[in-house]
Amino acid sequence: MHTEDFSDGEDGYCVTSDLDGKEFILSQCFNLSTFGVGQAMRRMVEEMNAVPTIGVRYMMLQRGIEVEQMGMRLTGKTSAASAIVKREYGIKKGMSKKKTGHAFAILLQLATMLKKEGGWE
Repeated sequence: MHTEDFSDGEDGYCVTSDLDGKEFILSQCFNLSTFGVGQAMRRMVEEMNAVPTIGVRYMMLQRGIEVEQMGMRLTGKTSAASAIVKREYGIKKGMSKKKTGHAFAILLQLATMLKKEGGWE
């Protein structure tokens, strides 16, 4: 993850990474571009502060996306983990599960960094 230009100063964030040897730009995965990344990060930080067991949910969503990439589902009674992540955090529809999982992992890292940086621990 390349975080040299972590914030754009307008309450939005632009971060690049590598995925399968290609550049992966996080803001291009969101409906609201850099502003959407900022919104999702602040939401995650608020969830981390309010819900003591939220880490387990994040872990299950990540694992669910990994399992979906293998062609399986954790349960047939609810939405897929990738669909939940897209709906709740503003990630664009139509993205592959691999890109969705990568975007969610980066988002978690950024939210953790923001929480520590802001002194919310």
